[in-house]
Amino acid sequence: MEGGTYHVYSRGNDGMSLFLGPEDYRAYLAILKELATPNGVVLFHYALMPNHIHLLLRPRGSAELSAYMRGVQYRFTKHFSRKTGFQGHVWQGRFKHRDIDTDAYLFACGNYIEMNPVRAGLVRDPADWPYTSYHVYAHGRQDDLVTLDPFYPSLGSDPTARQSVYRRLITQTRA
Repeated sequence: MEGGTYHVYSRGNDGMSLFLGPEDYRAYLAILKELATPNGVVLFHYALMPNHIHLLLRPRGSAELSAYMRGVQYRFTKHFSRKTGFQGHVWQGRFKHRDIDTDAYLFACGNYIEMNPVRAGLVRDPADWPYTSYHVYAHGRQDDLVTLDPFYPSLGSDPTARQSVYRRLITQTRA
């Protein structure tokens, strides 16, 4: 597990909504960012959905992955409980993860993550969902939370070309 890359996902307990408004999404993203550096984690792709999350990340090692996710889930649970008065388990158990073992799979998994809001019927176009890393890759938006996917530079010789190819690839995955 040392130096591996993982698709991490977690769901609200019993399918409950985790993000009740924009401030909750912003709080979760802030927690991800705040805990990334001390836990040696780089984040390549993410999608925050109303009742679950997807992250594509690389920690220094397996201990960092567990510590990072434990910290993120704990901190967000505190935020959620303070805001709503909810008592009990916010997350449906421990986070789950899948190993990413090739650059091609890393890229495909990133596309899967960023298309989640479309597949869920929340939006028709991934650009319309603000809580994903799609905007970094497809439109060059600055996001200090995201480290560019190692496969991304191979899409073109300059940022404009890469963004265009990325948007086209995403569109193809919709079909």
